[in-house]
Amino acid sequence: MAALASVVLLAAGCTGESAAPRPSPEPAPTTARGTVARAEVGDRLTVTASVERVITDAAFVVRDVDLTDGTLLVLITGPSIPAPPQLVTVQGTVIRFSHRDLTDRYDLGPPGPYRAFEGGRALVAQEITVR
Repeated sequence: MAALASVVLLAAGCTGESAAPRPSPEPAPTTARGTVARAEVGDRLTVTASVERVITDAAFVVRDVDLTDGTLLVLITGPSIPAPPQLVTVQGTVIRFSHRDLTDRYDLGPPGPYRAFEGGRALVAQEITVR
């Protein structure tokens, strides 16, 4: 009986198909969808995405399909800001964005470019790596 089981296992394993998983035709997301939306205010978060546009020297928007609504506002206090379409990895803290509360701290300028982000999640960067 043991010999028969071995023959069945060998025959099943010799079908010519590789046992290794095949790569998917599309790249798999690097982060779960909605990660920013699920993050609590104060949580540390790392996001890799492309710079879509620069609003001021202290604020820019990144875009990635893995982000809720596709975009995320990033606030920085560092000396340099990446330019579109650079790929960046941002490590920071999730905040609830309020132009009125943050405009003085980050010198945000007029509220117009920030309307889509008002009351939503934003990321205050502690570290930015340009890829």
